Amino acid sequence: MRMLDYVKLANPRMRENVARGKELISSLVDAYAHAGAPSVRIVACGSSRNASFCARDLMQEVLEVPVVIVTPESYVKFDHARPSDAFEVFVSQSGYSTNTLAALDFARSLGRTAVALTGNPAAPVSEHADLVIDWGVGVESVDFVTMGVQTLVEFLMLFALHAAHAVGRLDDEALAVGLADLGAAIDAHAGALDATESFMAAQRRELVRSAPTMVVGAGPLYGVAMEACLKLNECLKRPAMMHEPEEFVHGPEMQIDPRYQLFLLEDAQGDERTATLADSFSRVCATTLVTFLPNREGEGPSLLLPSVRNPLMAAIPALVPFQWMCAQLMDELRCEDVHPLLEAQADRMNTKAVGYADAIHALEAQAAERYGA
Repeated sequence: MRMLDYVKLANPRMRENVARGKELISSLVDAYAHAGAPSVRIVACGSSRNASFCARDLMQEVLEVPVVIVTPESYVKFDHARPSDAFEVFVSQSGYSTNTLAALDFARSLGRTAVALTGNPAAPVSEHADLVIDWGVGVESVDFVTMGVQTLVEFLMLFALHAAHAVGRLDDEALAVGLADLGAAIDAHAGALDATESFMAAQRRELVRSAPTMVVGAGPLYGVAMEACLKLNECLKRPAMMHEPEEFVHGPEMQIDPRYQLFLLEDAQGDERTATLADSFSRVCATTLVTFLPNREGEGPSLLLPSVRNPLMAAIPALVPFQWMCAQLMDELRCEDVHPLLEAQADRMNTKAVGYADAIHALEAQAAERYGA
């Protein structure tokens, strides 16, 4: 199985998870309702952190409480004190991330309930948490996770909808609307796969060029920009930076020249400012407007994604172009491996607990059995 296989498999997996959504999130909803906390703190790093940012705005809207996202390192050193009564969730897809395990241990040392979300409940995370919840990744054996990102965004949205219903912030009708909106976003994800495949074929010559890249988006699409840059870094080994639109044009844009690639993500409701920026920068460098609105005419190419019913769920289809691009080009350009000098230092970095390599091999075997790969 390759990364691109999992980009495509995310759609049926999300459909399976939304069909059993109440069962999937029940224990987390129960814990949240019991806590009665005035805010939520998500502790996560890497793609799990990015996925949390993709879901945060929807979570805040339906739960009607602040949702704060911090890294495990920041949690231990600085961001655990206030608010001290937040409902805390610690996220690690692999269940082996040493920084997340340390944060769980630290939470326990403070006398707090350590709740972990993971894609692998059999991993060491189970030894460091009071409650371990499988968010429904299924089997994903490639380290550059994509299916895990999509299913985590979906899980956090499902949790928010059902938790808001459980504590009386959503009535039955509003919950049904929210779930229907989520189903529509998953439908849009399927359409985004087709749209991206066509876009890649049309723009391949430009996209294979190894260029510094900027990805610009706001709200849920800022989470997409974060994940896009991470994938460009780790898969294609390209320098990439993310910004909100107005932050981008208040300094970072001054480095742009014809060598750059630029992606601007337009809000699902439409945003003339972002469209204007895309048209302007297309006169300077290779610029793509990623939009949900048809008939966006400009100097540069645009990638039209299927519309979503709730703009706060737009990250689900908007993640697809960057996941697909990085997966396809990583294979075509053979840039999966890191430099030998960096590889020689891997053990000293100590980012995964003992047994991680064996866990990946086990997932590969499971993938071969499940997907016939």
